[in-house]
Amino acid sequence: MKIFRNIIIIALIGLFSSTYLFNLSPIDYRGTIEIETPEETSTLSLETKEDDLLNPESITINHVSINEEIIKSVSDSIFTLDIYQGSTMLKSVKSLELVSPSINMTISVNKDNPIVTTLDISQKKLGLEDGKYKFVFNSNLISDSGKSALSVNVAYDTGGSYYPAVNQAQAGTKGLTLYFATENSDTLIPVTRFVVEDKSITRMAIEQLQNGPLNSKMKSVIKDVTNTTYNNGNVVIDLPSSYSGYNDGSAGTLLAYKAFVQTIFDVDRYWPIYNVSFTVDRKKADTYFHGLSSEKINALPNKDRNYLLYMAYKVDERYYLFDYEADTQQAGIVENDTTELKAQKLFDAYADTAIPYGMNPVPASISLNSAKIQGTTLILDFNNEFLNVYRNKNDLRQMMIESFIYTFTSIPGVDSIKITVNGEDLKNFADFADGRDLTQALYPPEFINPEVVQ
Repeated sequence: MKIFRNIIIIALIGLFSSTYLFNLSPIDYRGTIEIETPEETSTLSLETKEDDLLNPESITINHVSINEEIIKSVSDSIFTLDIYQGSTMLKSVKSLELVSPSINMTISVNKDNPIVTTLDISQKKLGLEDGKYKFVFNSNLISDSGKSALSVNVAYDTGGSYYPAVNQAQAGTKGLTLYFATENSDTLIPVTRFVVEDKSITRMAIEQLQNGPLNSKMKSVIKDVTNTTYNNGNVVIDLPSSYSGYNDGSAGTLLAYKAFVQTIFDVDRYWPIYNVSFTVDRKKADTYFHGLSSEKINALPNKDRNYLLYMAYKVDERYYLFDYEADTQQAGIVENDTTELKAQKLFDAYADTAIPYGMNPVPASISLNSAKIQGTTLILDFNNEFLNVYRNKNDLRQMMIESFIYTFTSIPGVDSIKITVNGEDLKNFADFADGRDLTQALYPPEFINPEVVQ
């Protein structure tokens, strides 16, 4: 036993005195502790103010983030555009940026400083025919597929013509602005008809409404009328109870009411019109036109209609301007705003107002630099893109200018506008047959959308 113990001692002495190196197996002690490496989640996404575009020259898209992020561009193109017509993808296009990014360029973005990119989506650049398309913009700066795409509806419609308003009635005639409904009864279009005066002008106006429009793609919502009387500026329209179309709640009911009122109030260019009333079988009604109150149908005062946007409507290859009441609450317009601020907000409302039937006559590339009131003339200064829109389309340029005139003179206290571009007078932009000087104050022409063009 003693011998065995001595052998063990000698072996241990030899082992610990030897030069052999021991390599301990690597042991990851962290395996007993769960350690998570923080991973920042990008909040980068896309936004644009332009959802529905007509004949656009360009679009501006922002990359926005609520966090501070540093983005690296790995290509000379930020966006790829996929173009669809219906469910069919027509083509995919790159390199639309007006200013191409540099490869390996780093860009800082946060909630106050978006990455702003303007893309050329003109019809010529994309080689598209007239029609309606869905554009899907895909950003290569965003890895999250749920945030990297943005969809916009685009229409190219360059085949229509616009006939500008006129200031003079044809010799021996009176100009009556009549309000006819569109084929789908979605709005009223003002059309000026020149007629020979042969009776009370208010009665003539109602009769011409009943006669209907010359354009077969419009219609009159005014049918039976018993009588129309004028007495010292007070107009009474008597309707027969036997005709139910004015009171049945159909799409034409409210349009008929508006057609009566707006047509009669526009007669005030010839006769003073203080108010309009409706009677039914020669009796006052407490309500009519499917629920309108007595204050709407009895002595409705002829008051200025403010904050109107004049949008474009295409009927049978012709553009017409029509008025659309801006949503002042959505636009943020309040009475104590300065006139200049109201003008800026009303201009912004062009792009922010989405109506399925009306088209914005102002291309998206145009921005309003400033507005300044001088007396009763509002000076509107636009960016340089103003000069490039609707190239070779003199009539569409006329349409845009007249839209501005009618729209901005609907601001209380404004009776004319003057247009400048980067502080310079507007020259050689659009030619009007009446010789209008675009470098001077522009007043709203009397007769919008002449029905017959000589």
